[in-house]
Amino acid sequence: MINIKPVFLGVFLWCLGSAGFVLGQDVPVIENTKTDPIIYCSDSVYVAPYISLLNIQIDAADKGMQVSIVNYERGEDKLGYDAVAGLNYNWNNSNGTLEISGVGTDEQYREAIAKVFYYNLSGTRSVGTREFAIGLLDADYLPHTKHFYQYIASRGIRWTTAKTEAENLTYYGLKGYLATITSSIENNFIWSKIDGVGWIGGSDEDKEGDWYWKTGPEAGTLFWRGTSGGTAFGFAYWNNGEPNNVQKSWGDDEDYAHMVVDPGGKAKSWNDLPDEGDRDEPNGYYYPQGYVVEFGGMENLELQLSATAYIEVRESHRPELDYNQVQTLFCGTMTATVDLIFQNSDPQVELITLDSDATVDNGLTSQPTITVNEFGKYYFQLNTIDEAGCPYSDTVMFEFHNQPEAVFNLDSNECYGYNLQLSYTGLTVEETEFTWYYNNEEFDSGVELDSVTIPLGFENIDRSVTLKVNEQGCIATSSPYDVKVKPDIIVSVENPEGCSPLTAEFTASTNKPAESYLWNFNDGSTSIDESPVHTFLNAEDVQLDFDISLTVLDINGCENTAVYDTLVQVYPVPTAGFDFYPEEVLISDPQVNFTNSSHAATAYLWDFGDSIYTNEKDPVHYYTAMGIYDVSLEVANSFDCTDTIVKQLSVAFDKLNPPTAFSPNATNTEDQEFRLYAEGVVDEGYNLLIFNRWGEVVFESASQEYGWDGKMKNGNFAPTGVYTWILEYRDFRGVGHKQQGNVTLLF
Repeated sequence: MINIKPVFLGVFLWCLGSAGFVLGQDVPVIENTKTDPIIYCSDSVYVAPYISLLNIQIDAADKGMQVSIVNYERGEDKLGYDAVAGLNYNWNNSNGTLEISGVGTDEQYREAIAKVFYYNLSGTRSVGTREFAIGLLDADYLPHTKHFYQYIASRGIRWTTAKTEAENLTYYGLKGYLATITSSIENNFIWSKIDGVGWIGGSDEDKEGDWYWKTGPEAGTLFWRGTSGGTAFGFAYWNNGEPNNVQKSWGDDEDYAHMVVDPGGKAKSWNDLPDEGDRDEPNGYYYPQGYVVEFGGMENLELQLSATAYIEVRESHRPELDYNQVQTLFCGTMTATVDLIFQNSDPQVELITLDSDATVDNGLTSQPTITVNEFGKYYFQLNTIDEAGCPYSDTVMFEFHNQPEAVFNLDSNECYGYNLQLSYTGLTVEETEFTWYYNNEEFDSGVELDSVTIPLGFENIDRSVTLKVNEQGCIATSSPYDVKVKPDIIVSVENPEGCSPLTAEFTASTNKPAESYLWNFNDGSTSIDESPVHTFLNAEDVQLDFDISLTVLDINGCENTAVYDTLVQVYPVPTAGFDFYPEEVLISDPQVNFTNSSHAATAYLWDFGDSIYTNEKDPVHYYTAMGIYDVSLEVANSFDCTDTIVKQLSVAFDKLNPPTAFSPNATNTEDQEFRLYAEGVVDEGYNLLIFNRWGEVVFESASQEYGWDGKMKNGNFAPTGVYTWILEYRDFRGVGHKQQGNVTLLF
């Protein structure tokens, strides 16, 4: 809701009280003191930056103010805003209204309205003056009539009921009535603001065919006589074929006016309907949706409940310099006349210097003259006014730089060795980029790279060098200069490629006696031998190429260096590796799982040491006999380089499995004695002891070849019973074992 700030106003408020205001309260005042049209060219402009508000206190979230474009051009016009904290904004694209709502003071709303700006979305805009109404959210203000308008949504309402309800409404002392439309401006404004079929205040109920305004200050005014094609006595905007007074199925004819929303009809036009509208089609375009209330013209009140603002929209385009034709770089001079050529326009111009070291003569012409005190970049303000009278301001830059020369210290009569050292001999003032060319191809380039060393090589070719100098865009390029080169070095190599480690033999020959040699193998190693032998290593996973250089000092003190790219190629070597499980392999469970841990290998060959081979990557192998085996893995890569690793693996028995009983009288010879033996057990360290139940040793053997035949040391057979045995022995690997158990002697 909108609260009115209480103040004492005397007689004036007494007059307002008689029109619907409460004595002791003041009404809002909305005023825009500067209503001269604001020019819109291309950038957004504030609609009412000098707006003032008084006695407005919004204390409800759904209340507030609005800025409405009266003659809104949909698809072109739009309002934006710089948001004020605490307030809500809603742009209604249908009717061209920006609503601002939320609890706030008149100062907050003054700031919010002052920060509403207009901009145009169309590339081919409709030029002319845009009119803006600034008021409260509860009604739209039309400056043309100085009246306020509200659309009341009330589905199914009769015209007669709408008329009564409208006349019972007031707006800050202004009496309401069904809208009476007396101009196309008012008609266009109302049509852009309503949301559905809206009743207006015209009727011919008193005399068929004579249409009168029945409400408001125009009540009793005849504005149309007849049906379609009749005579207008004021403003009227009937739809095609209207009014037609069609008799309805329930007996009523059409005596009341409303605005058309049927998209097939004439936009913004009227038609006649019965008091109920078209009740047979409740979902049709002619079923009443509400009515339009107008306030104003019936009281002698000078209320400032709305303000007006104007913006003149001009068809304007920012003048753009045609940089394809405008020269901005001047070399070797500090004074230049500039041709300011624009793209498809001929604006008024003004060029103003922004630098104290530059001056402008004839700055109001399209050919100003610029003078600077020293070389550099200078910025200027370019003011233009286009054909529409719209001013623009841009910043432009013009450059004045030294014109360099492309000269360097090459003596075309001198013979040069492998390295050609060149230096720039000209003069530069500012930061300069040098580009050196060798044999018509760029060799090196960089800022302040005023010297360079070019290795000339040893091929039998013609050679030339060229220099391009670029000082801040001012460029000079020399002609190609021929270079004479001394006879050079010949290098050969034996065994230039292979797997790491690769040993290569180098040989050098020169056409002149050499004083010294210096080889660089490009792996951190050098040699001073004439024909060195060098071993190259490759610890990587890819092929390594080595550029080999040789520097020769001849007996005349002339030094030359030859570089051979990729002269030596060293292939990588894989690394073989594996593990196996279990680490202790028993003949009772002879399965061995091998895990390949080789690096950079693509092929594998396993030798398990028992004449069995495989090329699997991670094989599983079963041994059939105990023993110590040398297991080897040979791996290879795509370069056919190999590596081999050998590990030793032992297959041993688990333990002896002794009999639990024997009898000297047994039929089978092997059952006639108690003997502990097995493959893999050695006699060295073998000791078998047998005890009776009193712990006395009754038998002892130091060889697995001799077992107990049941006799005691005195030669007599021991009595039948259970005897304890203890055995200590070593296997074929020298590993010691100890077992014990019981055996029963039977007869």
